[in-house]
Amino acid sequence: MTDKRPVDYQQLFKSLLEAIPLPVFVVDRTCSIRYVNQPGQHFYRAAEIPKDIMLDQVISDASILQLVQECIRTGQPQHGHTENGNSDIAWKVSVTPLEHEEQEKQLMHEYFSIVIEDMAELRHLERVQRDFLANISHELRTPLTSVRLLAETLEDTIDTNPEKAQEFVEKIETEVGYLTGLVSELLELSLIESGQAPMTIEPVEAEQLVREVMARMLPLAQRHRVRMGTDIQDGRTLVAADSRLITRVLFNLVHNAIKFTPSSGMIVIGTVLEPNHTLQRFFVSDTGMGIREQDLPRVFERFYKADRARSKANFIGPGGGGTGLGLAIARYVVQAHGGRIQAESTVGQGSTFSFTLPVVAPKDLT
Repeated sequence: MTDKRPVDYQQLFKSLLEAIPLPVFVVDRTCSIRYVNQPGQHFYRAAEIPKDIMLDQVISDASILQLVQECIRTGQPQHGHTENGNSDIAWKVSVTPLEHEEQEKQLMHEYFSIVIEDMAELRHLERVQRDFLANISHELRTPLTSVRLLAETLEDTIDTNPEKAQEFVEKIETEVGYLTGLVSELLELSLIESGQAPMTIEPVEAEQLVREVMARMLPLAQRHRVRMGTDIQDGRTLVAADSRLITRVLFNLVHNAIKFTPSSGMIVIGTVLEPNHTLQRFFVSDTGMGIREQDLPRVFERFYKADRARSKANFIGPGGGGTGLGLAIARYVVQAHGGRIQAESTVGQGSTFSFTLPVVAPKDLT
């Protein structure tokens, strides 16, 4: 026969509360806290909430306290939201009476549960999605409008002015090229973010990456009359990298430096071993226009362009700028390698973008 032991319902109740990944408070009719699960302790930012402390000593939000009082008064579940417009605080709150005992055939609610769900991350994701849709709509609208207008003008001039028609064809090709690049970068960013982008991590000399980028970007710098140089230290150090992706990151950083550095300015590409000898730092410095302090924290966001008017007037591309995705892609690529990317800048003096890659330990080569 099966040995049926009595169920410890109090312990079962506590276990259920601890299994809930949200802050849960249990209070009595006087709003004295009788139990708090671990997420609730973290919500209070304390190692342990003192026994029988009053709820308003832990939660100061008036809207939550009002919901609790209403639930106690009516005996009915209460639900609400509370937000702080000046911060990222956004909570969904549910207050529910707990059935405890029956007196004179009337159910008496002596205890009440308060469940708090942090909605800040969800609101942030919703905001990111809205911003993304707004930005992609803006980025697509401008070149598409240009293509439509150019096509209409081309139709009127193709027979009467062949030279002008050819000019319009070239402009259409430029706009279509921009759209193609935008779609390609969106796809690449999506793959990198989801971890589906193919990566081949192999040991590669830090100096090799720098010199390859230098050789390929020097003609573009010369075209814009910008000087380029290298500052290679500890260049023989081996780093763990996908050469194709990391080279693309350096290309993007140098390309941006060329766009925002005036003629006769200087760009330096370099690398140096970090003091801890576990990371190799790569950097691109310029003597360009610089980035405002308030813009620096956002330069790696998708579509963020600190100042569309800063780029050279003769830079090829709609609006004199790129898609606004290059630095976002660079950030995700570096992070996928286990590194970190950052930017430093002084307006009127220039900017330095740098990132780190893990050094290949000798034992990893055997």
